[in-house]
Amino acid sequence: MTTTSTALPYFLYSLGILFREGLEALLVIIALVAGTRQAGRSGLTRSIYGGAAIAIVVSLALAWAVQHVIGDNTSDTLEGVFQLLAAATLFYVSSWVTARAQAQRWRSFIDSKVEAVRRGDGPIFALGLTAFLAVLREGAETIVFFQALTAGATESVERHAIAYGLIAGAVALALVFMILQRVTVMIPLGPVFGVTSVMLYALAVIFAGQGIASFQESGVLSASFVSLVPTLPMLGLYPTVQTLAAQALLLVLALGAITRPWLRNTAHVSQPAQAAPQGM
Repeated sequence: MTTTSTALPYFLYSLGILFREGLEALLVIIALVAGTRQAGRSGLTRSIYGGAAIAIVVSLALAWAVQHVIGDNTSDTLEGVFQLLAAATLFYVSSWVTARAQAQRWRSFIDSKVEAVRRGDGPIFALGLTAFLAVLREGAETIVFFQALTAGATESVERHAIAYGLIAGAVALALVFMILQRVTVMIPLGPVFGVTSVMLYALAVIFAGQGIASFQESGVLSASFVSLVPTLPMLGLYPTVQTLAAQALLLVLALGAITRPWLRNTAHVSQPAQAAPQGM
């Protein structure tokens, strides 16, 4: 009963990670292709898709290597390293503040590449290399996330749920790709990234608890137990001061990252209202 109830969360975790990371890479590819077509250089789309395809193959090879070289005989300490690394990376990529700045940097970078194509002074392989690096970057992050996710999945049904989530995520990305190729108006990505950001924040908290617990199991960290706290590995919840403190810290930081843009917008709106009476 308990094992069956844990399958759905792992399925959603797996689906959410792949969809979020894949969507970021997909948007870069779509933007590059649209830019080259607007510049009248449609022939370069092959190099873009080729770079993306090579990056996918390299990412799959890296995933296989990580799983088989260190995954078959992974110590608790190494599991903890992956889980804490995944927690830190998830928190970073999920931050709405840094995501906005990151999107702007990507947009400037893509615009510069497209402009070079339009002028004809850029190398032919530049766009393909850009696509390759964009997909490989997301692929590397995804490998870290899934290594941490599988380390926390102790039951076979949970691992099967992760595999099904991968399949569902790949299908969802394929559908989004086909939609974006056929429509000129982008789908509302703000709500999509908003929902996935909240989910990835939650995963960061879970991985933090599991990572500290792995270090405690290996003897790297001591464990100070507390009463009245259940043990729920699926949620990264363990009855120790160290795991609870790490998760509480991440929750506070996540709350600050989520509310900071809202507080900033509120301050900008209130400032003109306060200044208006002085000008009268």
